[in-house]
Amino acid sequence: CRSNTVYPVHPSIGFARTIYLLYSLACELIWWLRAPGVWCIQLIRLIVFTMFMLPGFIPPFLFYLWTETIEKNIPYGGLFRQQLDIYLPYSDTEKGPPKGQKYPVVIFVSGGAWIIGYKVWGFLMGQLCQKNGVICVTPDYRNFPQASVTDMLEDVNDSIDWVMRNIEGYGGDLGSITIVGQSAGAHLSCLCLLNRMQEDEEQLEKRGTWKLSDIQHWIGISGPYDIEKLTPVLHRRGMHRRLMHALFTNMEQHSPIHLLQSITDMPDSQKLFKKLPSIHLYHGTEDATVSCQQSKELSDALRKNGKESELLMFRGKSHTDPVLEDPTSGDDPLMDAMLSVVKGQKDYVAKELWHFQPLVLMWVARWFNPF
Repeated sequence: CRSNTVYPVHPSIGFARTIYLLYSLACELIWWLRAPGVWCIQLIRLIVFTMFMLPGFIPPFLFYLWTETIEKNIPYGGLFRQQLDIYLPYSDTEKGPPKGQKYPVVIFVSGGAWIIGYKVWGFLMGQLCQKNGVICVTPDYRNFPQASVTDMLEDVNDSIDWVMRNIEGYGGDLGSITIVGQSAGAHLSCLCLLNRMQEDEEQLEKRGTWKLSDIQHWIGISGPYDIEKLTPVLHRRGMHRRLMHALFTNMEQHSPIHLLQSITDMPDSQKLFKKLPSIHLYHGTEDATVSCQQSKELSDALRKNGKESELLMFRGKSHTDPVLEDPTSGDDPLMDAMLSVVKGQKDYVAKELWHFQPLVLMWVARWFNPF
């Protein structure tokens, strides 16, 4: 299949149709957001935040564009946005890893409030993984208004299927698969696990699709797990309630905490919870977008059903600090914790990216950060 190209257009869609889709979806999204509105202020803050973070973003982004160690824009399906990137460990100089060598695999589902998500937002996470001897796959998925959460879940499931079928060809170890999600990506990947938990593994095997026993770990970073509690917060930040209700066709079933409760009421629920992989929840205590209480409540709900999870709170960290600001500054406790799980090495100290972000600009950027 087509790979290792910076040309982002899906081969089954074409350039002209892609431009039309982007234009029409942008217009529709503005209608849902209502213009002008609070979201305009948030957009300006996001642009200013990005400008102040450019010294930290530009070098790894240029590396993303030109390196041979990232296989880019590989289709995992025939629909718009169904593409993924594969970050191979630095030691790889060819298209595939050295023969006989296997690497742990991370599937990183990025965030973006379900409306501005994109696989390239994982470029820092991917490069940190590959520098530490881990393959990182970053799948894209359709966003609202083109898709509802149900459609996004289909995309995430399809991308995991693709990884299970193909990652061995890139040197991936099928016995060491970790799903990582951040923000909206944590929400979607968590729902994928809980939905898959209720299905019969023999039937999944017959259908040739992934099953819970294929996954060793799930890591949720700054994730929203109770959408009903999140809605008024996002409404105040520019995502109108009517948009949220269109995005989440069933808020209860699309909230992992509420879905857990419905699973608890099922017969033999304890057996179902035993099927889950190891679970690790990471959250910043100063997250103003998604309260760290959401991770705590999910951990408590799991514990009530006999499923222990790791809950790690990063003191003073915001919604984006663990995945954007910290990797560009060299102070990155998230990667230490995450790679300790992925590599199975306690107290692992992650190798850092070269960082060029002046601390003064970092402080200013944090002040403008809309998240």
